[in-house]
Amino acid sequence: MWEEMGEHHLNGLAMPDKLNTQLWKMGLDDVQYNSRTAGETYEQTANMRSQVNLLRGTILYEHSVVEFKLGLPSWEECLDVAVENFELAGASPTVIAVMIKNHCANQTVVESTTLISFCLGFKIDEIVQAWNEMYDAKRWKKGVS
Repeated sequence: MWEEMGEHHLNGLAMPDKLNTQLWKMGLDDVQYNSRTAGETYEQTANMRSQVNLLRGTILYEHSVVEFKLGLPSWEECLDVAVENFELAGASPTVIAVMIKNHCANQTVVESTTLISFCLGFKIDEIVQAWNEMYDAKRWKKGVS
């Protein structure tokens, strides 16, 4: 998707007047069109692709943790795909090795609540605190408006 948008942008670099005319026809003439160079567009596309791979890798890693906890045999495949996504995102081999080492499957006897919080990467108290802060921020925002 991002590659396609980048390609469309590269095709449109030579036509800023046409874009400004289209914006004017749509009633968006107050929108400032910031023209980027081909290099900037490529860099932004590569950055977004890296972020998508990182997010996908994180989701698959967490999914493999859940599958491991449920005793499903497919957790290893999920972890392998997560590692591939982290590699595509540009993560260093050291970071990937630490991530694999910290996976639940590599843990020995640990108290179950500690294992769950370790595997999922968070503790319930942290979730509650974040939720309360978000709630307070929304209340404050409504009070200010």
